[in-house]
Amino acid sequence: MARNRYPGYCYCCGAYVPTGYGHFELIRGGHYGNRWRVKCVKCASGRIVKDTDREVMRAKELRDGGKKHGKNTLPS
Repeated sequence: MARNRYPGYCYCCGAYVPTGYGHFELIRGGHYGNRWRVKCVKCASGRIVKDTDREVMRAKELRDGGKKHGKNTLPS
């Protein structure tokens, strides 16, 4: 599953899920039409996610349009 680029609330436990700390799913149809929902990594796989995880840094980079996040980058 791909990581979420945008924050939201986990549909399982209701916890706030920052960028990169969950997975997104597209729900087709239904009363409100197509919509996206987020599931936190803890509910999906039981893992504990940290700011230094590669998947979290990549999701933040994609959200910001390719800007790198990490200690080896200069501020813009």
